[in-house]
Amino acid sequence: MKKLASLYVFINKLKWFIYENITSAYDAFLWVLNVPYGFGDLDKSHKPIVYVGEFLPPRIPRMAKWTSRFEKITSILLCHKRGFYEKFTTPEINVTILFRNKWHLKRIIRSLPQPYIVHGFAPKSKFPCIAMRVLKKYHSSTPFIIDYQDVFVLYYGTDSDRRWLKEELPYEKECFQLANGIVAHSLEPREGMRLWGIKEKKKRLFFPLYTDNDFFISNPKSYPEGEIHFVYAGGVMGSHRDKVHYGGVQFHWLIDYLSKQKIHFHIYPSPSVMKADYEEYEGIAKQNEYFHFHQSVSQSELFKELSKYHYGLMPFFKANSGQSELKHKYATTLKMFNYMEAGIPILVSADVEYQSWIVNRYGMGFVIPDKEDFADIRRLINVVPYEEQVRKVREGREKLSLREHTPRLIRFYASLAASGQ
Repeated sequence: MKKLASLYVFINKLKWFIYENITSAYDAFLWVLNVPYGFGDLDKSHKPIVYVGEFLPPRIPRMAKWTSRFEKITSILLCHKRGFYEKFTTPEINVTILFRNKWHLKRIIRSLPQPYIVHGFAPKSKFPCIAMRVLKKYHSSTPFIIDYQDVFVLYYGTDSDRRWLKEELPYEKECFQLANGIVAHSLEPREGMRLWGIKEKKKRLFFPLYTDNDFFISNPKSYPEGEIHFVYAGGVMGSHRDKVHYGGVQFHWLIDYLSKQKIHFHIYPSPSVMKADYEEYEGIAKQNEYFHFHQSVSQSELFKELSKYHYGLMPFFKANSGQSELKHKYATTLKMFNYMEAGIPILVSADVEYQSWIVNRYGMGFVIPDKEDFADIRRLINVVPYEEQVRKVREGREKLSLREHTPRLIRFYASLAASGQ
């Protein structure tokens, strides 16, 4: 099973490598001939905001949607064909273009009607960086923003033996150096700039992922005396994957701990997770009455699913992976805000310091000191009445919402556009 899963991952990478190289010849030829990309008619009374990156994270459509609530914009999404996930997008994205390769992307950027803002998103940084280079040549007055949640230099350092990182890291550094502004969804970008030795002051907006007010749902459940259900939504990896990099999202240990306590554990994998990485979990679910593996769902439906359960999990412990201290300290993840939207309290590892600080600050759950505490988790969560825990979540999510904070993002855009950067 492990060998087959590894083979599937390799074949998938090879397929995209061949596809990108074959299509590059065609698009490079069109680039040299200066053949424009046709955009059709766009509403000229609206400000064009272009979002560009390789793998679409759900945070980008959420930001675009709420920006459109406060500002007249035309949102244009440029995403690599292999990194686009329909379940992450939203109808408020007005134009979606899936590029094939770097030459295709360069043609699209060169042909853009004058954008108001180009908002690059990472990881990875390669295609946002290429877009930035072309933008500065053909639309030099348009500000380029780089948007980071995960910063690879924090995980692997400035030098790595991994082949893909040798290519990726210089793009990350260039984006930090040359972007006109930075949107930071976690504390990682500031630390990343320090590690890269970038001392130049950048216009930077700290903009945590936030909750989407459209997805708020009440949680009328009371805490049952017997049966209890935990849920996790997000990335999962099979045991065939490298533990150093992926150990934090390999949950066999947690399935074992919770099943022994007769606690139901539900997993909703991210739409970006490959079948090869979750097949073994489907096998476990067939044999374990306390473990349930579900199909992935769209962002617009996720809150309804999560609200069925009692607690949302963020069980990311240092002991389970080789991820760096800085990663655990500064990282953030959307699932924390998804749980808030669903109105369920959160159980978060103390090892993810920034995220556990948020949960503790607003009283929206419990910070779990050690992975071994999951072996007797009922004892920890019974100290506060469940109804009180839920009330705290409802209060906290209002303060950490996109409706509350999107005006700050719009003012950030305006400040960059006004300075002509």
